[in-house]
Amino acid sequence: MAEARIFTVRPLAKQVRGDLRESFRIYLSTASLAYLKLSPGNLCSLHVEGATEKKTAIAWNAVEPIKNTVIQASGTLQELYGIKLGDKLTITKVESAHNEAETVFVEECTTPEKLFKYGPLSDADLRHWEWTLEFPLLQCEIITIGLGFDVELKGQRRSFKVARISAPGVADQTISRFTERSVVKIGGDGGSETVEHPIAATLEVINSGLGGLSSQINKINQILVDFNTHGLSASMPDFYTLSRGILIYGPKGTGKTSLLQRIGSAGWKNTFTVRSSLLQTSSGDGEAQLRKIFKEASSSQPSAIIVDQIEFIAPKRTSAREASSLSHALCECIDSLGKDKVLVVAATRHPNDVDDALRTPHRLAVETEISVPTAAARREILYAIRGDSPEPNDSLIDLMAEKTHGYVGADLFALLQTSCRKARDRILDNGALVGSEPASDDTAQNSPFDLREDDILQAMQEIRPTAMREVFLETPKVRWTDIGGQKELKQHLKKVVERPLKFPERMQRLNVRSKKGVLLYGPPGCSKTLVAKALATEAGLNFLAVRGAEILNQYVGESERALREIFSKARAARPSIIFFDEIDAIAAKRSGSQGGVNVLTTLLNEMDGIEELRNVLVVAATNKPDVLDPALMRPGRLDNIVYVGPPDFEARKEIFSIWMKKSVIGPDVDVDELAINTEGYSGAEIISLCETAGEAALDDEDTTNEPQDIMQRHFDIASKRVKSQLTSELIMEYEEWSKLSAF
Repeated sequence: MAEARIFTVRPLAKQVRGDLRESFRIYLSTASLAYLKLSPGNLCSLHVEGATEKKTAIAWNAVEPIKNTVIQASGTLQELYGIKLGDKLTITKVESAHNEAETVFVEECTTPEKLFKYGPLSDADLRHWEWTLEFPLLQCEIITIGLGFDVELKGQRRSFKVARISAPGVADQTISRFTERSVVKIGGDGGSETVEHPIAATLEVINSGLGGLSSQINKINQILVDFNTHGLSASMPDFYTLSRGILIYGPKGTGKTSLLQRIGSAGWKNTFTVRSSLLQTSSGDGEAQLRKIFKEASSSQPSAIIVDQIEFIAPKRTSAREASSLSHALCECIDSLGKDKVLVVAATRHPNDVDDALRTPHRLAVETEISVPTAAARREILYAIRGDSPEPNDSLIDLMAEKTHGYVGADLFALLQTSCRKARDRILDNGALVGSEPASDDTAQNSPFDLREDDILQAMQEIRPTAMREVFLETPKVRWTDIGGQKELKQHLKKVVERPLKFPERMQRLNVRSKKGVLLYGPPGCSKTLVAKALATEAGLNFLAVRGAEILNQYVGESERALREIFSKARAARPSIIFFDEIDAIAAKRSGSQGGVNVLTTLLNEMDGIEELRNVLVVAATNKPDVLDPALMRPGRLDNIVYVGPPDFEARKEIFSIWMKKSVIGPDVDVDELAINTEGYSGAEIISLCETAGEAALDDEDTTNEPQDIMQRHFDIASKRVKSQLTSELIMEYEEWSKLSAF
């Protein structure tokens, strides 16, 4: 089978007629028409690269010489179809005949200045305007949704555009023929976009192409069974009623809009798309438009009414804000449906921002969450995006699914796009290095495409997951190898974090729940913060670092609100780690200070309250474990109590070695001797000792004007300047308290 020819969109040298009659013609060379087996006047389908929908146009012979890889299109067609000059597209012949419009619904789009001058259309004049509109539509002949034109009557020049076309025939044609038998109606769409389809035998949302949403689609399809007008059905009890509405909610980029579109094309007779911008116009007008939508939906059952971003139409009521008029109208419209087979499907990012009056069993009864996808769901999404393409291969998809914590569907699509560009640049650079000559436009040659792991890893540095962008999470770059010693501690923490992620079935088999919190305590400077960062990096988790003192606020309720927001951010980007440094600032033993008590209570509720904390690990660090409230350390909260003490001899050697690998060290430096001489030093003090030795070497360079290595004498100078602040009594206190810990 011959490969489809790719055409480039170019402008018309001569503009089309003023009556728009030729707007939907695309002009091709005679050779291109013959190649596509088209004759002038035939219907054809346009598919722009990267677009999901095809558009219908009329093939025509170009009036001037053009290349065989070029099509000319009018500015009107480009604007209505969203096609830009230079776009690449393919063309196929449409075997069916033109759809003939039965009823064309138009809406007025006159400028506000003219509307103020003329006033709204009166009911008495409406029929005259509809009759007048038939003439320009007959002149245009071929019309589509969105086509606009001006009409003058009684000294008034008003603007209109086509809002909906009722035309029996092929459902996927985007143009229709207006004839003398066609009828014009003004205001028939009611501020919505409506698509009319042949009624399907059974209403069903198709799962293909929407990865990771199988459970949500199955739930919705169970509801759609009630709206079937044909096919199998069961006799239900008298008390059983139809579900009036569905509320879909979830973070940005998880696929809410795609799912709405898929529900709208499930086989309804009519689908009405309600947009908040069209409803929120002048006072009272939005309510009238909304009621008109529901009236039309009831007259063409089964129908679906799609409402995206419903929180803008029906926001949540507060003490300072009463319910909006549109919210009242929407509730009344849903209640008026009765037994009509009309389903209202709404979507929002935050369900708690929607008016509670809508979230009742008789209105938006079914609520479906689309959460940030898990690794298995990300794998399904990647397979759906890849489609029939051989790249990326299955092993690369598995790699991406495991490493993309917090990525939603939109992020995964962007990641694949960027990865492909990285691979293309690498392939082209390799071709340039071997001296390959650039191909001409007519003899272009494509190198084999090869997507590699490095391309994906580079792309991941540029594409930040939506959840992380929204909650400003930090991604630490600390590895276990950057921390000297603490081998038993590292192994214990790895088990705490990795087991729930990698072996959940083993834990479920033994009825073992994952730990919710880890408390790191010990003397200052002993790498507690570094341990928390390395824990997040090695496990591939999102990391949110918070200092306890930063949460405290002098205003009543602000500290508690900040704490709740921190946990909300972590849940949105799970699996994640919340690291509380200096937690003793907000979790000290309860006393008479009401503010501190409230913050501690909020912390305890977030960790072990009504809403379960899943896939979020709380790690806290403190130098004062004895001042913490005992309730914080009971099972189910910070129940992993880990002592991070001063490094032993082997750990000190490792800390010196890690630092020296990045510096220039003289041959007389003995790491073993340095480790012996720094007994009782914390990790931070050892690093300070090394940096002070480096400063001593810089002082020698200033004197000799020659590069200097760090020698043993420089460490001797540093040891006199840097003394350990950890006393034996302090260490003894921590070790005594450690006898109460679990590890």
